[in-house]
Amino acid sequence: MTDNRLTRIDQQRWRIVNRFGIDATLFAVPEVPIESAAIEELSTMLEVQQTVELMAKADPDMFETPPEVLQVAITPDFHKARGIPVGTVIATKGFSIPQAIGNDVNCGMRLHLTNLSADELIPRIDSLETRFRHSYFEGGRDIPMNRAQRLALLTQGLEGLFNAVPRSFDLGLWRTVHQQNFADQLDRVDRRGSLRAGTPTALDNWLGPSDRISRDSQIGSIGGGNHFVEIQRVERIIDGSIAHAWGLKANAIVVMVHSGSLSLGHASGGLGRDAVRAAYPSGLNHPSNGIFVLPDGPRYAKLASKVHDALTHAANFAFANRLLLATMAIQNLEKEFGSVQAPLLYDAPHNYWWRDETKGARVTVHRKGACPARSYDQMTESIFKYTGEPVLVPGSMGASSFILAGKGLSDSLMSASHGAGRVLPRGEAMRGHDQEFEEFMKRFRVVTPVDFRRVDIRSRKDILQKKLEEIRQEAPYAYKGIGPVIETLSGAGMAKTVAELVPLMTVKG
Repeated sequence: MTDNRLTRIDQQRWRIVNRFGIDATLFAVPEVPIESAAIEELSTMLEVQQTVELMAKADPDMFETPPEVLQVAITPDFHKARGIPVGTVIATKGFSIPQAIGNDVNCGMRLHLTNLSADELIPRIDSLETRFRHSYFEGGRDIPMNRAQRLALLTQGLEGLFNAVPRSFDLGLWRTVHQQNFADQLDRVDRRGSLRAGTPTALDNWLGPSDRISRDSQIGSIGGGNHFVEIQRVERIIDGSIAHAWGLKANAIVVMVHSGSLSLGHASGGLGRDAVRAAYPSGLNHPSNGIFVLPDGPRYAKLASKVHDALTHAANFAFANRLLLATMAIQNLEKEFGSVQAPLLYDAPHNYWWRDETKGARVTVHRKGACPARSYDQMTESIFKYTGEPVLVPGSMGASSFILAGKGLSDSLMSASHGAGRVLPRGEAMRGHDQEFEEFMKRFRVVTPVDFRRVDIRSRKDILQKKLEEIRQEAPYAYKGIGPVIETLSGAGMAKTVAELVPLMTVKG
């Protein structure tokens, strides 16, 4: 494509020209399509620099340090969203941007290895489909919790949850959680999945009754859009030494989960963003791009605490949600095959913010649809200190996914893609492509609330059409090819490719 806002630096990188002189780099080999609409949205988003300059001019004491957008990195799955494109990584000094982590707070990826082989699983995939549909959609989800356990989860994350759910509490899904020793694997979760926050004031309904155990309708839900639980086969090993260190074996079965904080997260994130908007100086016109900021420093400490708590509650919920979604899949594998070993490889957000240091300054790094991809020397305090951080990059539904090892590239703000990235808006993806979609549905196993195998369902064209329209929105032709995305990540030095995975069955909400 040609766009006068882009200047090619090398085979993998574009410079994004902007009137603020912000260091902005788009990573994309020539085969990666780039939306002009996404470039336009990004250019509008960069006006946040103008916003903070106007705020500082109106009140010089508003910021503890001169506010600045230090750097922007754009991953190859970059595409237009609502105000801030997906695939955007922003480093700011003197302020943060709650909107820059997306509406689905702590949407992320989780991957479990298993000791099952594809040869064992494939002949029994019909039975597995029935089991998975029952668990996820037909009342089989069994996650009992009491109010104290939910409160510990929101305010202390996975550490708080496991402290509140002892091994003696083995009702429903918790028996599998304990049998798999997931409480001992928190060093394989970013920040141990355990963030600290104050008591929530707006989530009382979700906390449930104080006098009994209850089962709520949110925890253990996949969500819509491109979220999924997927059973995959390790198709090929690309880096043998790292794969061996991580326990990856060719033809082995793995469980991948892509989900976030659902409606609870949307509500919590909305509370934080509304608080920032309400605190905007009354004497200034609201930013034309609709993006509001949170200044650092003691003057805004009370507001920052309110925003932090809201987003942290959502993030902690998402960590637990992915844990339980994966456990449901593992429980079904055990019902089909007997005892299954399913250790966690990694769990990390791609919609969140991190305090970091770059270019000699203390900054906030915001990722919206981008994985952290730190190198081995940036992971010295973790079990990945010899390999680099695992980076989980799913393809579109039915396409390969990849596991990579982060290389900590400073130009990309130590980030990588979180997927293939849309090339067609959801509305456009539902129109046309009939033959392509029909062939896809014949060869690929998609588990939804609607069982396409049932004769009575096949006779209900209204039900079939509605569900098929939802699947069409996420069909392969709606996304960029995963190959050029991985080629970009590898060629630019963002991450090293370790293994390719192919899907055998995908569960969609």
